[in-house]
Amino acid sequence: MTQNILKLLVKAIQERRCIAIRYRGQRAIRIIEPHAVYTSEHGEVTVDGYQTRGYSESGRMPPFWRPFRLKKITAISVLKEPFFPRVTEGFSTDKLKYKSGLVAIVENPAHDYMYSPEALKELGPFLPGKAPGSHL
Repeated sequence: MTQNILKLLVKAIQERRCIAIRYRGQRAIRIIEPHAVYTSEHGEVTVDGYQTRGYSESGRMPPFWRPFRLKKITAISVLKEPFFPRVTEGFSTDKLKYKSGLVAIVENPAHDYMYSPEALKELGPFLPGKAPGSHL
């Protein structure tokens, strides 16, 4: 079961898609933007996620950052809802805890503003001297 959860987490991170989880066998759902999966200093596989909605045992109202231990996730669904890396909320790929035991992490946010090769084909030819993203 844990291997299947890990595979779905990695997929969600690679595709930047939100997940719905049940945690610690609770019936309530939490909606999370998973940003990184890594092995913690205690040797546990952990997910750093930005919880946007759903249940909070502490009663704290989302949104907030939270680490989730993989072994306590009892159910997971990858949602169609996309997310962007929460850089302004404190996410950084340079955090020390990601330097060893990293399983998956969202791509560098700087890539969000670049056109993919597929998108460039769809845009068609550019005006002479103009490049994608330049101002008129």
